[in-house]
Amino acid sequence: MVFKDNFYRIDAKERTDAGVFYTLHFNADHLIYKAHFPGEPITPGVCILQVGLDLLADAVEHELEVVNVKNVKFLSVLRPEMGAVSVSVQKIEIIDGLVKAQLSFQTAETPIAKLSLQCRMLVK
Repeated sequence: MVFKDNFYRIDAKERTDAGVFYTLHFNADHLIYKAHFPGEPITPGVCILQVGLDLLADAVEHELEVVNVKNVKFLSVLRPEMGAVSVSVQKIEIIDGLVKAQLSFQTAETPIAKLSLQCRMLVK
């Protein structure tokens, strides 16, 4: 996981029949926020994608490489001061080493992003 325990931390994880659900907090002191943007920190979209990839890899317990980003909808900005961010990883399908899933990021009040990823399992 590229950003785990540095850019963000996982506070909770729950695995159910519907998927894997995470509660995250983002590190407002991280260098990324000092550059994007000073005084008005906003999480770059590419970082949200990377966090999504990290969490999908955690959910399937395998290292992954993105093959295709089917859909991405950024619904609002993600600021580190927003507090807890819930991420759901659902509709996980694994067929012939290809992993497909839908992810959504949101706070208690605000939907942030929805992603559909296709990834290849990497050989260890």
